[in-house]
Amino acid sequence: MMSPPRLKRIVSQTQMISALAHWPSGPVRLRWVPQPEEYPEPVTAVQCFCFSDDRLILVDVAGRGLTIPGGHVVTGEGLLDCLRREIAEEACMTVDPPTLLGAVECDHSDNPAFRPSLGYPRLASQLLFAGTVNQILPFAGRHETSRRIFVSAAECPKQHHEWNAVLQAAFDDALSWKAG
Repeated sequence: MMSPPRLKRIVSQTQMISALAHWPSGPVRLRWVPQPEEYPEPVTAVQCFCFSDDRLILVDVAGRGLTIPGGHVVTGEGLLDCLRREIAEEACMTVDPPTLLGAVECDHSDNPAFRPSLGYPRLASQLLFAGTVNQILPFAGRHETSRRIFVSAAECPKQHHEWNAVLQAAFDDALSWKAG
């Protein structure tokens, strides 16, 4: 188990929520853990609800569709360094220091086709953050992202490619963070 990075914390309005997702590699049990004291290692990805005034940023990632900016942690890369890099690459913007909302535990135990050779561990975490955009750069459309869009909070769940109960719980915490 790993302790979260030392960051500004929020008071979560949600509880642990679970959902079964169907990823290309097969079924994955997801569990939202708001403000964890610890979370399973490794952390395979980080994502951020990026707020620009009253709108959120979504990016269109090849093979996934519209999603919040973020991505996989490169070996040896710090979690916040990864988050900053992914936001810059995918959304062409920067955010003020982000706030850790919680962890999504990803458990591949329900996947009969799971093999370590698929590139993921059986149990891992993805960390979700919230941040305020401080610089919007011209969109370059490089890497795997073809576009970025600005949506209202009400539109975010409708636009996201794979909204589920776990993401909704994280989003509720992001909205609470935004409200102050």
